Amino acid sequence: MKHINTTVALAWSVVLFVVPLPLLATLAAGLPALYANELFGIELGVIAYTWMLAAVYLACRPRWVDRTVGLPTMYMIHGVLAILAIAFAFMHQSLLPGAGALIGLTGHAGLYLFMGVAVWSLVFMAGWLTARVRWLAQLKRVLERLFRHEMSVWLHRLNLVAIVLIVLHVHVIDYIAAIKPFIFLFDVMTIAVFAYYVWSMINRRAYALQGHVVSVRPLADRVSELRIGLVGRSAADARWNPGDFAFIAFPGERGMHEYHPFSLTNSWSGAAAVSSNTNSSPTMNFAIRADGDFTSRIASLKPGADVRIIPPYGRYAEFIREHDAQRGKADVETPLVLIGGGIGITPLIGILTAYAGTGRIVDFFYTARGEHDIIYRNELEQIGASSPTVRVRIQTQRPSEQTIAPMIRPGAIYLIAGPHGMLVTVRRILLAHGVAADDIYYEPFAM
Repeated sequence: MKHINTTVALAWSVVLFVVPLPLLATLAAGLPALYANELFGIELGVIAYTWMLAAVYLACRPRWVDRTVGLPTMYMIHGVLAILAIAFAFMHQSLLPGAGALIGLTGHAGLYLFMGVAVWSLVFMAGWLTARVRWLAQLKRVLERLFRHEMSVWLHRLNLVAIVLIVLHVHVIDYIAAIKPFIFLFDVMTIAVFAYYVWSMINRRAYALQGHVVSVRPLADRVSELRIGLVGRSAADARWNPGDFAFIAFPGERGMHEYHPFSLTNSWSGAAAVSSNTNSSPTMNFAIRADGDFTSRIASLKPGADVRIIPPYGRYAEFIREHDAQRGKADVETPLVLIGGGIGITPLIGILTAYAGTGRIVDFFYTARGEHDIIYRNELEQIGASSPTVRVRIQTQRPSEQTIAPMIRPGAIYLIAGPHGMLVTVRRILLAHGVAADDIYYEPFAM
C-alpha cells in the first residue's frame, strides 16, 4: 500500500461493493425464475440506486467521514459515485425490455433528471474536475457571470426528486414489489437517507455558529483577509483545529445566503486556545481570493455584517494526532513538512502558527507565482526566525525535485495544500523518494 492511501482505499471498497450487497442478495434470492435472464440488468439498476443514495448521504457532510478521509476526498467520492450511478442506470435501461407506461415514465424521468443535474454539477460544483480539465474551468468562469452559485445549489437538490421517481419506478414493477425482503431493505435505506438529509438540514440551522464581520482588509492581488468575531453562545462553544475550514454564509447580503467553504488561518480550543488571537472571544481568520460571484463580494463586506458558520471541518490536525499516537511513548513528536502553493497555503498557516514554538520540528515551504501573490510574508518569516525547530522558506517558482527532495526526513509526515497541479507534482516526488502514501495528506482547496 506504499502508493495508495489505506483509509481512502477502504472507503472506496465500502461504498462500491459493501453498500449494494444487501439489496443484491435479497433480489437474487427472491427474483422469480421467469425473470432470471433479466437479473443482470436489474442488478445494474439496484447498484446505481444504492450508489446514488450513498452520494446523497455524503452530500450531507457527515463529520465521521470527514475525520476519517477528509471532506474534499468525501466530495470526490460523492461526485464519482453519482457519475457511476448514472452510467449503470443507463446500462440498466438499455438492457431491459420495454415495460408499462408508468414504469417507463418514472424510470426515464428519474434518469434524465439525474443526468441533467450531473452535467450542471460537473461544471459548477465539481472543483476536483474543473481543476483537472482546463476547458471546463474556462466554461465555468463564463457561465458564472450568468448563473449564480445559489442557483446551482438549489438545482443540485433536484436529485431528491429523481430519487422519488426511482422509488415509484421500483414499486410499480409488480414482480419486484413482490420480493418483500428486497422491498423492505429498499424502503428502509431510502427512508434512512432522506431522514438523515432532513436532520442534517435542521441541525445545520440549529447549531450554526453566529458572528459578525470584524474587519476586511486586502492582503494581496484579489486576496482579502476576513476576520469574523463569534458572539453569544457561539463564542463559548466554538472549537476548531489547526488547518480546519468552515462553511460561512451572510444572511443579510444579497447572493451570499448559501454556505461556502474557506480554510481558517488560525485555530481555537477554548480556554487553552492555540491561536494567534489575544482576545478571550474567538475570532475566525480567513484569507480569501476573489474567484467567483460569492468570493468577489467578500472585499465589500462592512464590519458588523451578520455571519452564520457551520462548525468547522478538517482532517489535518487529526492526521497529525494519529501519527503522534503511532509513535507511542516516544519523546520526539512527529516532524511536520508543510508544502503549500498560492492561496492554498491558508490551512498550513494555521498549522504552522499552532505548532511553532512547541519544540516540534516543522519545515514550512511556501511557493507562489509572484511576489504579489504571497500573503503574510513578514509574519511567516518572523515565526521561522523566532523558533529554532521551525524552518520557513518562501519562493516564487514552482516546487521541483530539487526543492522537495531535501525536505524528506525519517518519521516525518507531509501536509500539502494548493492547486491541483502542485498537489500532483509534490505527491509524485514524495512517493518517488520512498515516502508512504499513508504519510501524505492534502485537502484540495477547489471542491
